Amino acid sequence: MNIKPQKGMQEFLPEAAAQRDRLMNIILDTYTKSGFTRIYTPAIESAENLDKSDGGDNLNLIFRIMKRGDKLEEALSKSPVDEKELCDLGLRYDLTLPLSRYYANNRNSLPNPFKVIQIDKVYRAERPQRGRLREFVQCDIDILGSDSYCCEIELISVTAKALSKIGIGEFTVRVNDRRVLRNSLMTMGFPEDALDTVSVSFDKLDKIGADGVAEELREKGMPENAINSLTALLAKGKLTLDDMAQYCSEDAKETLEQLRTIIETADKLSEDYTVEFDPSLVRGQGYYTGTVFEVQSKQFGGTVAGGGRYDNLIGRFTGDAVPAVGFSIGFERIFSIVTENNIQLAGSRKKTAILHSPESILEAIEKSDELQADSDVTLIAAANRKKADKAYSKAKAQGFDEIIKIGL
Repeated sequence: MNIKPQKGMQEFLPEAAAQRDRLMNIILDTYTKSGFTRIYTPAIESAENLDKSDGGDNLNLIFRIMKRGDKLEEALSKSPVDEKELCDLGLRYDLTLPLSRYYANNRNSLPNPFKVIQIDKVYRAERPQRGRLREFVQCDIDILGSDSYCCEIELISVTAKALSKIGIGEFTVRVNDRRVLRNSLMTMGFPEDALDTVSVSFDKLDKIGADGVAEELREKGMPENAINSLTALLAKGKLTLDDMAQYCSEDAKETLEQLRTIIETADKLSEDYTVEFDPSLVRGQGYYTGTVFEVQSKQFGGTVAGGGRYDNLIGRFTGDAVPAVGFSIGFERIFSIVTENNIQLAGSRKKTAILHSPESILEAIEKSDELQADSDVTLIAAANRKKADKAYSKAKAQGFDEIIKIGL
C-alpha cells in the first residue's frame, strides 16, 4: 500500500502542525475580537448548487461524487452516458457558496447584519504544483444583509489587522468595483454582452501589459475604436479614480464616489499597508457584483488575500436579494511565507522538555503544571539513567528551548 499522501494533499509533522495552529489562532482571534462569529458548514454540497454558483474557472475544478446504488445504475443505463448525470454531490471549491446556502437555510435564526467567520478546508481538482493544492485552508470573514460600503471598509481593516499581527511586512490592498469597470468599458464602445470577456483580458494587464491586452482584445474581435480608447487610457500609466471618471456615465458616478470613500477611509486606517485603486482588478469568480479587493505582499510578492461583494448569490437560494461581501486570507500562502522566512509569530512562547526517571513521574507532572503558564509546550518524557544523554539530544533536535532533568 502507498504510504505517501495523494498529490496536492499535505500532511504535517508535529512542529509544523503547531505552527499552523498558532497562525490560525492569530487570524481567528483578530476576527473574533472584531465582532465576527464562527460557523461550520459541510465539505460536501449538492452538485446542482456548485454548478449554478457562477464560480468561474473553479467550476471546472470540482471534485464530483458519484451517485450510489440504484441511482448510479440508472444513470449508467442511459445512452449516451452524461458524466454529470453520474454525480449528485461534490466537494466545495470555496467557502462562499456553502455560506450562501447556510444563510438561506438559517436566516430566521441569524442576526442582521450577520458578521461571520469561516476557517476550513476547501477542495479543487488542480494540477498539483507549487502554490496549487487540491486541499487547502481558507480563512474567510463575511458580512451578510447590509449593502453599506462601510462593510467593505471594515473587512479591509480587519483583514489587514490580522496580516499585520502575523508580521508579513508591508503589503498593498488593491481595490476596484466591477460596476465602475463595466460602465467605463461600455462608454469606450465595448458591447455589453462582451464585458465579461473584455474584463478577463483587462485583468491580465500586470502580466501582459497594455499592448498584450489590446492584442488579445483584437483576437476576440472587439471594436477597434473601443480598443483605441482603452489603450489611450492605459497610456497614462498608473490610473486614478479621476482618470476613470472621464469614462463613466452619470449612472456610475455614485458608485465611483463610494469607491473613492472606501479607498480613502481604509487607507487612513492603515499603518504598515497602503490601500490603492486598481482598475484592472476583476477576480475570477463570476458571482462578484461590485467591489473587489486583493492583498499583495510587497516583500514576498503574490496575492495573499482576496474578496469582494456578491449581492446576488444568496438570492439564488431565497428568491430575495440579500447583499453580501467577504474577504478571504489564503492560509497556505501565508503559512509558506511564515515558515520559509522563519517569521516569529506573536504570542509564541518557549518550549520546555522535562526528562525524568520513572520513579520521578509525580514530580515531573507537578513541574509541568507549574511551567505551562510560561511555556508554549511542555513535554514530559521518561528515560533511564543510561539513556538520559540520548533523550536529551532528541529533545534538543526537536527544538526545545529548555530541558529539565528530574531524577536522572
